[in-house]
Amino acid sequence: MIVRNIVRTTRIVAAAFAATMVLIVAQPALAGGVEIAVGAPDTVTVGQDVEIKAVLSQDGAPLADAEVAVTYQASLGGESSRVQIASATTDETGTAVMIFQQRADDNGEMQVVYLGPDTEPVEPYVFTINVAPGGEQLYTNQSGVRIPFLNGTLVILVISGVWVLIATAAIYIVRVGNAGHIAETVAEGQDGSAWISVLLATVAVITAIGMVIVFVRAPVANTHITDPHSYTRTPIAYIDTAFPNVGFGLADESAANTGDAVADGSLLYFKYGCAACHGLNGQGATVGPELAGEIGSFGNFAEDVREGPKGMPAYGEASISDENLQKIHAFLKDGD
Repeated sequence: MIVRNIVRTTRIVAAAFAATMVLIVAQPALAGGVEIAVGAPDTVTVGQDVEIKAVLSQDGAPLADAEVAVTYQASLGGESSRVQIASATTDETGTAVMIFQQRADDNGEMQVVYLGPDTEPVEPYVFTINVAPGGEQLYTNQSGVRIPFLNGTLVILVISGVWVLIATAAIYIVRVGNAGHIAETVAEGQDGSAWISVLLATVAVITAIGMVIVFVRAPVANTHITDPHSYTRTPIAYIDTAFPNVGFGLADESAANTGDAVADGSLLYFKYGCAACHGLNGQGATVGPELAGEIGSFGNFAEDVREGPKGMPAYGEASISDENLQKIHAFLKDGD
């Protein structure tokens, strides 16, 4: 009798534990009283419009005017973060429908996240969508006119043909000049020489126009003259933290206030872009002359910087102060 009671009790406990585990696994995302349930297709193909339906409730009642979004993991430039690909706001029934176009061959782990209006964190709903092989490519690199088996070879042949025509025209011009009877040739029409230049020029113009047409109709030209229906230009996806572009040089001049004029001058030399024309150490480059060995006095140096001789842009005191200019002069003078 005791054994039977133990067995019966064990079975009841096991059944209760199993039921609890099923409820835990099957329950929707829940936190802060907000529940998220998601309906999504199991499998999609590239190019397909995917519909994700999210139903939100709070304390058992539909949650209206709540903003949700679909995200997936993406990497760019060594940074990895979740990218939002679609968002929507729930209606009075607590339902939000989000539609996006499948562009990747693998989505990985996807999430439906709660964005507001409440600030209390809500656990995202995690799910996956398999991407089947095949489907329509979102980008087709092709010229405006389809010519089988040629592809990029067509452009090479056209360009080669133009150069052949130019070379041929040059050869005929030299021959006519060496013959010394241009007037006679035009008057008597010997061998049709008078029409050769016209024919070559006409063919060259037609070929050039054809090249322009092929180029402007190509999707990669971004001319939008005949934008292919097979490609919808991808919207920019922002991931992680945005950093302002401070441009070339130093973002903070305080780094050039160490008390060492030479060291400070080397930093300011790069900040103001001097190295771009005059070389890393003022030794000269393709554009700017040597400074380290030809710096001279500070007065002459300052005059050249302020006036900008020989195509050099002029830098007034609003751009470079006299104090910073003296530091740059000290750096270049130290390199003599």
